[in-house]
Amino acid sequence: MPGAEPMRSLEPADLLGIWERGAGLHSIDRALLTLAWALPERNDAELASLALGERDSLLLEVRRATLGDRLEAHEPCPACGEQVEFEVSCATLLERATTPTGEWTIEHDGVRLTLRALDSRDAAAAVAAGEDVDAARAVLLERAVVAAELDGRAIAVGELSDEVTAAVSSSLATRDAGAELLLDVACPACDAAWKAILDVAAFVWTELAARAERVLQDVHLLARAYGWSEAQVLALGDSRRAAYLAMAGG
Repeated sequence: MPGAEPMRSLEPADLLGIWERGAGLHSIDRALLTLAWALPERNDAELASLALGERDSLLLEVRRATLGDRLEAHEPCPACGEQVEFEVSCATLLERATTPTGEWTIEHDGVRLTLRALDSRDAAAAVAAGEDVDAARAVLLERAVVAAELDGRAIAVGELSDEVTAAVSSSLATRDAGAELLLDVACPACDAAWKAILDVAAFVWTELAARAERVLQDVHLLARAYGWSEAQVLALGDSRRAAYLAMAGG
């Protein structure tokens, strides 16, 4: 999202609020909760209607403002099982993203299709389809295709061939490039190379939740050492809180 104004950092109290309210929610709802906290000027409907890539770009902006630019992740090697650690920059990931606007049209095998980018509401509908992967894909296809015509005649999404369906998927991926981020990973143990999918919503939530739990630990230690309330501990800046923790043996 080049040119966007800097995202504000989530404060410790924000992190605790998000962590508490997000417990038990689905990853989609946690993503929207995080953005609602970071972007209070946007209403829930506006956030839910963001294309998935744009939503995830905003989550990366929140992550970068709050925790820094460098992401550290790990994944088992599919060849030898070794846990491979790798780093990637939020800025680099954001450069890949596009911001789809409105509907667009493609043609393939004589079929003219009007498409729109998928959003969180569509993702939630696919989740509601259960563990049937084919059913979930069918839901997403149905929602992404606004209209389909063959020789001037409207046709149902269920009538589309596998080739046309693949063309729809490719167009969606190109138009909303941030919706599926693939990372190049290589195993130092066996030299295997593969592409890992970064689930931005799940990854950012895990990191923010971990930071919130560390803040809780800080509150616990300083409250026990000095008798301060949670609000008093959270009012301290990071440097002062760290200094008090060091003096308190935390």
